[in-house]
Amino acid sequence: MIRLWLNQLTDCLSDRSARRVGAWAGVAFLILYLYSVGNIVIAPGEDLAFGRPIPAGSVVSDWAAKIWKPIAPFVWEPIAAIYPIHSVALFISVPNLLLSLLLGTLVALNMAAAIARARLLVSVRRGGGFLRGFLASLPALLTGFTCCVPTIILALGSLAAAVSVAAIAIAPYFLPVAVITLVGNLVWGLRRFSCAVPAPREQQTAHAFIHKRRLQITK
Repeated sequence: MIRLWLNQLTDCLSDRSARRVGAWAGVAFLILYLYSVGNIVIAPGEDLAFGRPIPAGSVVSDWAAKIWKPIAPFVWEPIAAIYPIHSVALFISVPNLLLSLLLGTLVALNMAAAIARARLLVSVRRGGGFLRGFLASLPALLTGFTCCVPTIILALGSLAAAVSVAAIAIAPYFLPVAVITLVGNLVWGLRRFSCAVPAPREQQTAHAFIHKRRLQITK
């Protein structure tokens, strides 16, 4: 079963446009997440480097003791700082970076799979017109999009926790639910939709191909 899902994911990632959209979505999420936990600070007009030559950087003296020190649920203390320009500071926290990479990768995979499925369905239905093909692709496309907005809200729970007492109480559950949501959505999408292009010798008409996929889904 896992091999089948991996093959389905490989088929989706073979679409270059889908890979690019997924990669940009993952990078955007990573930056947004690090900004939300305070590891990226942008202050136009301020000198965050306090007069030091730019670029500048520093590492805390007891970094080994602080590398896994939490300061909030699923937020760890930074052990280094980089100042690429005077108004931008990048605080390096290894656990925060690893967690953001995990979530960003899951977002990227979900988006890439959704885009690849949508593009395939549009191309299969192109004989019926672009609008008809686009409408046929909506279910596949929405499987990726519907997970990302609530997941971003969940993953950025630390930002909500800063302004809400209720959010502080449930903040420890934000990230686990976000990870489960992304993994569940990806697996569900791979089981329900295929990105595989029919082999030339097995080409079918557009309607026959879609009908076959629907029959497979309902089994």
